[in-house]
Amino acid sequence: MHHPSSYAGPATLIILLLLATSCIKDPPVPGMPEPARVPLKLHVTPVWNGATFSKDSVYLAAGGQRIQVDQLKFYLSPVVLESPAGGYQLLDADLFNLTDGAEHRVLDVPARNYHGLHLGLGLPHALNHQDLASIPPNDPLGNNSGMYWNWASQYRFVIFSGKWDSLPGAEGVPPFIFDLHTGLDTCYRVRTLPISLHASEGDTARLTIQVDIAQFFSDGSTVLDLSQGSMWHGDVNALGLALQLAHLQVNALSASAE
Repeated sequence: MHHPSSYAGPATLIILLLLATSCIKDPPVPGMPEPARVPLKLHVTPVWNGATFSKDSVYLAAGGQRIQVDQLKFYLSPVVLESPAGGYQLLDADLFNLTDGAEHRVLDVPARNYHGLHLGLGLPHALNHQDLASIPPNDPLGNNSGMYWNWASQYRFVIFSGKWDSLPGAEGVPPFIFDLHTGLDTCYRVRTLPISLHASEGDTARLTIQVDIAQFFSDGSTVLDLSQGSMWHGDVNALGLALQLAHLQVNALSASAE
């Protein structure tokens, strides 16, 4: 988990101001004890139409497309729990690789009830443009993450790749390759999801962020048609494809808690 030293950048000033407001911890009230801290288990889980996802399976996606996913990696930045007492930042930036299934983090939170989860998919401007040399190589934002675009001095936000075709009745591994790497500041997306998380003293709270990969291809009104573009690695002349995918991906996130 990454801990940046500063946030700045006019390209996302409004978003960052909102995040800064929501992420500031409440100052202690004189004479009042600090709330107890409670363990929280965070699960980030890939599914396909709500069912268990496997990279070895070939799925039928919107538009009659057959899909086999080879890789799915992405940044969440930030992850903030919302409560009547204000926002509590769980993570400022972390990298999740769901290619082989769910990933887990063990964190802790103040004991209270939380009603919302604020997520950023990708990296906000200040993190996307920071000096890579100042970051330890094994940090989620470090060079060993495989997420840095050296040519652009910025990061990939989501790496999504695999094989596909448009023959819904075919069998076997699809023959064509898709390789979609969203990034650039214009692809950063934020979303707030309703949850009901009760972090009670003496108990362990659990939070699941679910990523429905089937929704990367359709939100019910638009379809990501790979026959119209199956590669994107930062080409500003084809930015429409990346923006469409960024919209679909952030809307593929859901959350539940206990």
